[in-house]
Amino acid sequence: MVRMSVLSVLAFLSVLLCGCRTSYQEAVAARQDVMFGTGGFARERASKMAGSTVNRKLGSLELGRLKMLQGDFSGSSAVLGPQMEELFDETNEGPVLKKGQIAGNILAGTVGDDRAIPYELPAFELLFGLQYQALNALALGEPDNARVYLRRATAVQEQLKEENGRPDDAAQPEAASDSKDSAANAKNASTAADQITAKLSPVADAVRASYENALAWYLMGLFFSKENDQSNADIAYREAGRINPAILPFTKPQAGAGQDVVVIYEEDLVDMQEPIKIPLPFGGTVWSVDFPVYGAPPHAPAQIAVEAGGAVAASCVPVVNVQALAYRNLKDRIPGVATRNVTRAAVKIAAQQVANHVDTGNAYANVAIMAGVFAFNTFSTVISEADTRAWQTIPEHVHLARFRLPADRNSIVLRNALTGRACEVALPQEPAGAGTRLVWFTDVRGFATVNVMTLGGKGSPTWARTTSLLYP
Repeated sequence: MVRMSVLSVLAFLSVLLCGCRTSYQEAVAARQDVMFGTGGFARERASKMAGSTVNRKLGSLELGRLKMLQGDFSGSSAVLGPQMEELFDETNEGPVLKKGQIAGNILAGTVGDDRAIPYELPAFELLFGLQYQALNALALGEPDNARVYLRRATAVQEQLKEENGRPDDAAQPEAASDSKDSAANAKNASTAADQITAKLSPVADAVRASYENALAWYLMGLFFSKENDQSNADIAYREAGRINPAILPFTKPQAGAGQDVVVIYEEDLVDMQEPIKIPLPFGGTVWSVDFPVYGAPPHAPAQIAVEAGGAVAASCVPVVNVQALAYRNLKDRIPGVATRNVTRAAVKIAAQQVANHVDTGNAYANVAIMAGVFAFNTFSTVISEADTRAWQTIPEHVHLARFRLPADRNSIVLRNALTGRACEVALPQEPAGAGTRLVWFTDVRGFATVNVMTLGGKGSPTWARTTSLLYP
């Protein structure tokens, strides 16, 4: 009777706990708010994360991006700036990424789940943070600061490329930890990793590495060209073309009178990581273990054309497959995630099995021990989730176009070639010698924004809400 009453109470409490909204559900709600709402809930959630210990970096990225989407480039720069600064050491050779600042196969023995581990930026998210901080600088008329952030973005890729060319020391501790586990736990970790990897590979294998971003190199090349440093511009363009050959046609402006225009079109929002449960055998029982995964198939980029004067001036080419970068990053981390989550499940099950066989000689004490372990396992299972944290306001794909705008034109039209949906973008008159004009179009379905600026920092940068090209 005592045992039944205790377990009934615990079961009732677990039901109450299940009624709480999970962090994944909050992330879904924030995403919908960004796409179709006011963004108020998303900004509030990002602010709370930015003020926390474990989610500070992720919250700052989300908050900075959300401010950009509202045209608050000064506020965005104030949020993103400190996060970007703390990631680098300055040396005689240039910016160097501090060790431990990029998420990898982190080893940690947290009781609850991986969400208790402080969030470190994956390489592809860090690169977008640097690109967006460069965009903030351009929008604020600070081209020199924009150049600094782009140089850091290329330095990150150079450093990670060099480090990944050597034997991966980070994988060795993971293998050592596996050797201490039972063969059954190691097999469970391998089984879970294989299942998740199979889901990720069709998308993840579209890129070589999650730290490669052709756009960062291309933008750096534009700045070198602006400074008439063609030698370094060629190096930057060549590296951009190595990552994505589709970028090569845009490395030189078209001949003729008029102004050089570069269009960057950001399509949609990157997929969200989703929690899944994988049933795994532990001794004489089966336990469902939580894991993060991406479940969407490869996303076909939109076909965006740029028109001037009623004629097609250029076609936007997808140059950064962010979906593939995100999937590749998770695929690389999954072995470590699987080992940690399987180990935690094994500890909980072992504790319960020990408690089930405890005999103190006192019936009430026996029940109390069993109930305590049951309560811990029930509570930790209810509050435990797969670690699906990720920067969810970056695009799914980034497109690029470059063309010569006739001197008598002061607007362009971006058109979805499949649906016909179009949007006109006004280009304010720039002073002579303003240099390459940059049109940065962010399309988040429910709304879109367009930023118009020049690499030379002359003229008045403009920002406006505009029409999405993604609806039928």
